[in-house]
Amino acid sequence: MNTAQKPHTGWGRTKFAGGRTPALAIAIPVGILIAAAASLIGLASGVIPDKIALLGTAVLALCLSAPCIALVYALVVDRSTLRDATERPEESVETRWLDQASEGAFRDTILITGLALTGIALAGLRFDAMWALMGVLVVALLSCGIRYLIAKRQG
Repeated sequence: MNTAQKPHTGWGRTKFAGGRTPALAIAIPVGILIAAAASLIGLASGVIPDKIALLGTAVLALCLSAPCIALVYALVVDRSTLRDATERPEESVETRWLDQASEGAFRDTILITGLALTGIALAGLRFDAMWALMGVLVVALLSCGIRYLIAKRQG
């Protein structure tokens, strides 16, 4: 079936079965089953205490239901059947801003981490590996975020 001939709906149709099945008709039951299975794994692994086994399993399944349904929906929906969906979202201006920010953040991270490593080595300081890696991550995230906001402001 040609993408121009596919019916557009508010919630979309599946990528398989000829695109006739609503995506939510698959996502809801499968997502609930995945959430129930995950909560049973939590019970079996001891994450949920035995004193509140039934209640804990039910609450965990309830809390996991929405994210699991959303994940299954994202995997099965055919974007071409969604009403008002962007045809090629990867070619948006926001994606270009993020690409530019990521490229600059990578350079910033290498530079700042190298300078920090030099200073730390010369000073003879010692750090736990977790703190060092957290520092690198914070530098990368801050740099990318700031660069993205600058690119967005510049248009």
